[in-house]
Amino acid sequence: MSTSLYGAGAEYALHSLLLLATRPEPVSVGDLATFQRIPERFLAKLFTRLKKAGIVTGQEGIAGGFALARPADRIPVMEVLQAVDPGRSLFACAEIRANCALFGPRPPEWATAGPCRIHALMREAEKVFQDHLGSRTLADLVCEVEHKAPKEFQRETGTWFQGRKDARTGRRKPER
Repeated sequence: MSTSLYGAGAEYALHSLLLLATRPEPVSVGDLATFQRIPERFLAKLFTRLKKAGIVTGQEGIAGGFALARPADRIPVMEVLQAVDPGRSLFACAEIRANCALFGPRPPEWATAGPCRIHALMREAEKVFQDHLGSRTLADLVCEVEHKAPKEFQRETGTWFQGRKDARTGRRKPER
């Protein structure tokens, strides 16, 4: 089993933000969680981080919920990842280059001078990774998903979310 740099939090946040990007009105975390069959408590914690980062805004009340704080084409994917999983790094250098059995208690200057070449390489790779995700926006992802998903699915999604909101505000029963 392999581990990933970004986990479920990043996936849940990005999928939820894609849904918000296609909705004209705020959407509740409960509805987002129910629609995607993901844990509501965990999603609520993610939305607290997204709100703090200025990616979403919250609206109180029975008809409230969350909406994007700015247009989807102004929200880079990397910003979302940094908000939900702050401080992630591709590589953590332990400086083992100083631990060679031939060095004794103190490594020679040449062995530890300057940055570790492996660490430098990994930082370069991480920069390319971050730059790529910084150049892609939620709007880019929305276009890709809309191109893939049938129009009927998009209409049904809109109807489902509107039905949930109508049920909360007393207009009709919720759909499951």
